[in-house]
Amino acid sequence: MGQHRWRDRPDIIARMIDSGSIQSWSAHDIVLKPNETCVIIADGKVQDILSETVLKNYVGGFSRWLGSKLGMGSRDHKMIFAMTGPFDLLMPMRGQTGDGGVAEGMLHLRVQIQRDDVPKLINIFANHGRELDRGFFERMYQAEAMSRVVGPLLSKQSDLTAVRSSDFTDGLEMAMRAEMRATLSQSGLTILKAHAVISETDVEKLNAYKKQTETMAARADVVNDAAMAAVERQRSITIARIEAENDLARAQARGEVEVALESELLELRKQESEWAAERHDMAERQQIEIDGQQSKMDIAMTAFEQVQAAKRERLGQQADANLSRQQHTDGVQKEMMQMAAEQGALTPEVMQTFLEEQSAQKSHDQPIQAPAAAPSPRCGSCGGEVQLGWQACPKCGNDL
Repeated sequence: MGQHRWRDRPDIIARMIDSGSIQSWSAHDIVLKPNETCVIIADGKVQDILSETVLKNYVGGFSRWLGSKLGMGSRDHKMIFAMTGPFDLLMPMRGQTGDGGVAEGMLHLRVQIQRDDVPKLINIFANHGRELDRGFFERMYQAEAMSRVVGPLLSKQSDLTAVRSSDFTDGLEMAMRAEMRATLSQSGLTILKAHAVISETDVEKLNAYKKQTETMAARADVVNDAAMAAVERQRSITIARIEAENDLARAQARGEVEVALESELLELRKQESEWAAERHDMAERQQIEIDGQQSKMDIAMTAFEQVQAAKRERLGQQADANLSRQQHTDGVQKEMMQMAAEQGALTPEVMQTFLEEQSAQKSHDQPIQAPAAAPSPRCGSCGGEVQLGWQACPKCGNDL
């Protein structure tokens, strides 16, 4: 006597079996586990709902085969086996957020067929095959879940960041319970849990790549800083070693060249003393020459002032003599003209004669007042222009 197994594949959720289709010489037992339920339908009516039990010799056997041939027993005898434990449905989801971002992922539903709801599967078996697996339920409810729950809920999200928040998860579960409860209940399904697994978006990939790039750059900076610090330490050590070697070489060479340096220093100091003496001698000579030129200039200017004073005095005396003589001549001529007028001898010819004599007298006095310009004498040393009576040249100071 064998045992009949209805679930030969792990993805089978429910299966309807005609008991008459199981034909064997020996009868079989049906063992129902705690998460399995069997609904017995005879002649279109639900006879019983069983679970956690063993149906002894329930299918197969020669007697049942013979009874079916003789028309004994139920003509229509079916059994619906269903798994009443929770199972998961995975549905691809896709939608756009409020900013136009595309969210893709998987909608994860955890559902369960309650023991008393297994007879509702008769409605599905009436229009579909005799086996219901997870893929069947996923294809059956995917379009409705996307259009009634996922799409509207994603469109209310501001961006892709909001899709990963706890508010979106809670809102998705509540929306699935509210919108899909009636549809799932017709098939005997009850929602236990609902959440979405959002795939990594392009923005998140870009941010992740940016973070990785920044991390790699920071790591490279740390490595470069460590390498530079090592190079700097090596350089400092090398410089310190070179300075120590240089100081040692200087200390060794200092004793060898000390005498030569002292000798060179004495020679330099001697030259410095000679150059200082020469510079002092040149400065004194220049001062003597400057003082001599200044003395000559003072002498020349004094002589020039004396000559000019004598000239002014001489010209003043000549002007006074000419004025006195002119006044005397004018007086004599005036008296003679008065006498001629008294005698009645003042004729035009006499007047003309007086005027001619007066003009001759003035032309005679003119050379005395302003002698004819003579060529100006010049200094025999520098060629500068000088005047008569000067004793020294005002430009070079040489005696004239």
